[in-house]
Amino acid sequence: MQDQHRVNRETASRLGWTVVHEFTDNDKSAAKMGVVRDDFEAMLRALMTGKLPDGTPVRGVVVLANDRLARRPGDYERFVEAFTYNDGFVFADAKGPANLYSEDVESMGLFGVVISKMEVRMRNSHRARAVSGKVVGGPCPFGWKGDRITLEPDEAALLRQAAREFIGGRSLYSIVMEWQEKDVRTPRGNYWQTRTLRTALAKPRMCGFRELDGEVVRDESGNPIVGEWAPILTPEEWYAVRAIVDARKGRNVKRGGVLGDVLPDDYREHRYLLTDILRCGRVKADGTLCNTPLRIRRTPDKQRHIYYCPDKSVGGCGGVARRGDKVDEFVSEAVLAKLEERQMRSSEVPSLWSGDEELKQALEERNELARGLATGRMTSETFFIAIAPLEERIARLRSEKSRADAAADSQRKRAVTDIEDVRRRWYLEEKDGGLPMSTKRTYVREVFHAVIVHPAGKGRTAFNPDLLEPVWRAD
Repeated sequence: MQDQHRVNRETASRLGWTVVHEFTDNDKSAAKMGVVRDDFEAMLRALMTGKLPDGTPVRGVVVLANDRLARRPGDYERFVEAFTYNDGFVFADAKGPANLYSEDVESMGLFGVVISKMEVRMRNSHRARAVSGKVVGGPCPFGWKGDRITLEPDEAALLRQAAREFIGGRSLYSIVMEWQEKDVRTPRGNYWQTRTLRTALAKPRMCGFRELDGEVVRDESGNPIVGEWAPILTPEEWYAVRAIVDARKGRNVKRGGVLGDVLPDDYREHRYLLTDILRCGRVKADGTLCNTPLRIRRTPDKQRHIYYCPDKSVGGCGGVARRGDKVDEFVSEAVLAKLEERQMRSSEVPSLWSGDEELKQALEERNELARGLATGRMTSETFFIAIAPLEERIARLRSEKSRADAAADSQRKRAVTDIEDVRRRWYLEEKDGGLPMSTKRTYVREVFHAVIVHPAGKGRTAFNPDLLEPVWRAD
């Protein structure tokens, strides 16, 4: 009865069997030649004699997986021979009981051993390549030439620009729509979709890091392994992309980049600057504000847009309306002034992560476990049982630190953005090099929670910016 960490007692109990002993060889490979697995040999002796050294009867074996039992043909043949030496023994794995006395069991078992051995070799090969930073096979990724090492300049430039605009707040959908208009295709010749672009930007390869089984491969000091290919993004840019992607996992992205779990996705690129940001400031009979998000309607000549509160039948009050171009101009200038103020103050934005001490302690615990194993104060089995949850904890803390550092770095870069260039592009059409609407809305939401529009009174009145009440975000 053998398993990497424990015998599958649940399987035995379900079958009405009783576990009388556990044989473990957790720190010894079943695939390597020359490795003597003491508990495996003891199990074979118990099967042959039908009892344990203390005389306890043995009548079968339960394993979690056959590849933990034997990964070499010779070992599997020895196991079947010992098992069938006596009649009436029972066998089960995680899938359920099996008859090892049938004629084809040995050939099927040997086939499984061969497959398992191939899988082990494949995993070892991938791990070795990952640690050395070598390029692996497969289709050539977008952004690189056929050797998978050298950058393809035009494609790399597209990915670099897309990542930076995504960090700046532009939606992936709008980027994909632009690429489709330009007939930019994936390596397989398909049009880009939001999902495929998000996957491409989030891959560690983008900044030169090596990935294995969905995780960044690290050296013994915890530093990412750098591959031999040319990177497209800096590590800071890639961490910023991953921070955004990870924050949205399993959630819907609603209008204005707001995360939610109920409403369907809103993939549209907004046409107007302040939808969902302007709120009705008319006071209701109970003394509270209407606070309904203002909607858009066009003037009869289609030359301008109007922000207005919808009528009572759809949840508003119908008591506020304002020229859209005037409101957009006022809010835009307020946003640009705030960006200029930030730039004049300081570009030093500290990381808000507070887990340095916890990470340091976890690393010290890991080192102490390693010393205990090296000096013989701890058995291999105890070491591997203790190290597994600790490694998960260290990986989680490092991931949290990376996201926090990336967010702070993104904020620092935003603080030193050339505000003159932002101001110049703010009022240009996007086709002429202007900022995408989603990017401008990101800046607005960085500065304001909302802008309350108070009633201007009856009749036609001049635009009064004092009736716009910004709800500022704290810096």
